[in-house]
Amino acid sequence: MSTAAPSVLAEVATEQQKVTAEIRELDLLIESTQTEVNRLRSREDQLKTKVEEVRQNPANHQREEIFSTTDEFNVAMSRRMTMEGQLGALVAKRKLIDRSAQILNSTQRTLAEYSAPALPEERKRIARQVHDGPAQAMANVVLQSEISERLFDVDAQRSRGELASLRQMVNKTLQELRGFIFELRPMILDDLGLVPTLRRYVQTLVDKHGVRIDFSSTGRDRRLPSDDEVAIFRLIQDSLVERIQKAQAKDLVLGMTWKEDVLEILLQSDGKELPPDGELQSGIRRSERLELLRGDSTHETRPDGTVVLNVKVPIRSAPQLVG
Repeated sequence: MSTAAPSVLAEVATEQQKVTAEIRELDLLIESTQTEVNRLRSREDQLKTKVEEVRQNPANHQREEIFSTTDEFNVAMSRRMTMEGQLGALVAKRKLIDRSAQILNSTQRTLAEYSAPALPEERKRIARQVHDGPAQAMANVVLQSEISERLFDVDAQRSRGELASLRQMVNKTLQELRGFIFELRPMILDDLGLVPTLRRYVQTLVDKHGVRIDFSSTGRDRRLPSDDEVAIFRLIQDSLVERIQKAQAKDLVLGMTWKEDVLEILLQSDGKELPPDGELQSGIRRSERLELLRGDSTHETRPDGTVVLNVKVPIRSAPQLVG
């Protein structure tokens, strides 16, 4: 059963319903606009034929009739071009909203599958992060798409600019959500295990913060129970982020040593000294994470200022070896 807070799933579900309703309305509007474009194109073709006939045989038609037919053709062509522009804007908006729906579906699946042990403080943080991030972004996407639609009849050029901004917003939200999902429960953790997932996560921290992280794993790394893998990942994740963001560390070493019945984790870095068991990014303390894993830790600051964290986590069962 999911341990994510019910309010988080409910909020994502609500946003999904709004986006689904928006998609239904857009589909109806696109269908009716396409029908009108087809009608106008047929009318334009008829008038074009008539204009060509009048111009080829001017002697058979009065001057007023020639001007009237030409004007009528120009009006029909202008209306058709306007409606095609509106259709293009609607189709572009539909694609963006569809991407928004995909983002929300991905979020809901991730939250529903989130099976790591979570404490009340962490569930509150996840709820707040979803509310302030993906849910708010999706609400903004819907709002901006409505604004761009209303603008089209008034200022088509500005409406296109709004759609371009909307596209950038969706792309940015997608990137942020992928990062959020990865931090919440990396999908590759289920597929590849702890060490490959940490290698990828360490690289994202290096790219994002411009720090140096020397990561190594010795011994035979292996698959652990799913809950243990997620909890260990979150422990290391929180500890790295604490050193980088709070202690302003720039040079870190992360080492994992796999033994028969215990996993030893070493994290040492430069940066400021912090309380050994302060509140982490997840909203809980390291000791609370370790309690879930039945592990323990030591914390020291060496004379040269290097901060060293040693963690030992007992390994339950590891029937499947990696590498």
